[in-house]
Amino acid sequence: MITGRETELLVSTSPADPGDEVGRFRRANAGAVGDAIARARAAFPGWRDLGLAGRSSILERYAAEVESRREELAQLIAREVGKAIWEARAEAGLVPAKVGLTLSEGLRFTETLEAGSEARCTFHPRGVLAVFGPFNFPAHLPNGHIVPALASGNTIVFKPSDAAPAVGAWLAGAWQAAGLPLGVLEVVQGDAATGQSLAGHEDVDGLLFTGSYGVGRQQREATLDQPSKILALEMGGKNAMIVLADADVDLAAAEAALSICATTGQRCTSLSRIFAANEIVEAFAAKLAPLLENLRIGAPLADDTFMGPLISPAAHERVEHYRSLPALAGGEWLVARTPDLPPPFSGPGLARFPSADQNHPFVRDEIFGPLSSLHSIADLDEAIASVNDSDFGLAASVMTRDRASYEHAVGRIRTGILNWNRGTVGASGRLPFGGLGRSGNDRPAGILSAVYCSVPQSHLEYAGSFDPEARPPGMPIP
Repeated sequence: MITGRETELLVSTSPADPGDEVGRFRRANAGAVGDAIARARAAFPGWRDLGLAGRSSILERYAAEVESRREELAQLIAREVGKAIWEARAEAGLVPAKVGLTLSEGLRFTETLEAGSEARCTFHPRGVLAVFGPFNFPAHLPNGHIVPALASGNTIVFKPSDAAPAVGAWLAGAWQAAGLPLGVLEVVQGDAATGQSLAGHEDVDGLLFTGSYGVGRQQREATLDQPSKILALEMGGKNAMIVLADADVDLAAAEAALSICATTGQRCTSLSRIFAANEIVEAFAAKLAPLLENLRIGAPLADDTFMGPLISPAAHERVEHYRSLPALAGGEWLVARTPDLPPPFSGPGLARFPSADQNHPFVRDEIFGPLSSLHSIADLDEAIASVNDSDFGLAASVMTRDRASYEHAVGRIRTGILNWNRGTVGASGRLPFGGLGRSGNDRPAGILSAVYCSVPQSHLEYAGSFDPEARPPGMPIP
């Protein structure tokens, strides 16, 4: 909604073709953000009191609306953020599916808890929640916050990524088409200044954020004097794969290539560290290298493209900076591919290091591009120690034919996600999603999203008459 309090234009262009203008949107200044929050606050009582049945019918209409326009959404995602169309179609399919999962399974975690005949706990909406969307999954990830928040009775102020404003506006249009009442979902477009105005506003009851550690840290700082404001932070990763000597090397190489290069390495779960057993590290590298060398890089809307561009020239500069670092730590590039395409198109890279030490920026920083390191390890325990030597704790994989070896790693590897013979990317919507350290703050998304969107209220209840025998000693009887 344009209120007259927005200022400059936000122009969205395709990273694959800077001349392709996707849309123009008004940047919301502090006044416009305040207006949006006020409208969401005014709409909250009616949405809360509509009840789950009334809210569910609107959510189901939204799911049907998105389902009927899935290809339209996929094309927009691919065009605006450069995601390959096969990935964009997969993302578009997750958006309506979230509604069904939330209504059928997610809300059971906020059902009334009975504690005998005279005690129970009920769950209630928090109020106005701010949702911050990322560019890499501009539809699926904010939708993963919005759907359970609305189902739980909250109202929303949604700030899409400034690199994906058109996708954010598309989602808002789908909600409007589904009959969502005015004010229940407000959208504010803009950059960091808009986000800071929203995060720090005293009339927002919670921040549901997906993005980098740096921005998540800023949001925590902005709310230090507002301790009652809930923060659900999904942040970065420095994700690892362990390949043991008995692993299926073909499977490990295929899963590694997918996890390094899906979304051009711009996933919080992208694979950036590999620890392979001494006995098979050469064979593994020989399998992985040609996969990285030969995957197809090109226009995101082409059906035969595996990997599109990075999101921006700035992102490309960052990735190129990290390409210069392995040699400083004794690393050797096994794959250092540069595509015959202009920036921000980029190519995958695999750098082998002489040890499993994790003491260099290339192996400690989140690069957010298709680059990974390869290290030799003597055994599983050395690998576990190296995986845990990280500031992040989101995702890891163990590739082995021996389930007992994998189970040995369960609970010892400090990540929110630990997979067996699967890569680090991808997740089940029926499970929690989140991490430790700089990856998150123990507010797992996924199936548990409704929990942080709700406030528990405990009750001691008594339907009987006054019993004088139940009074403590020395207390007068009325």
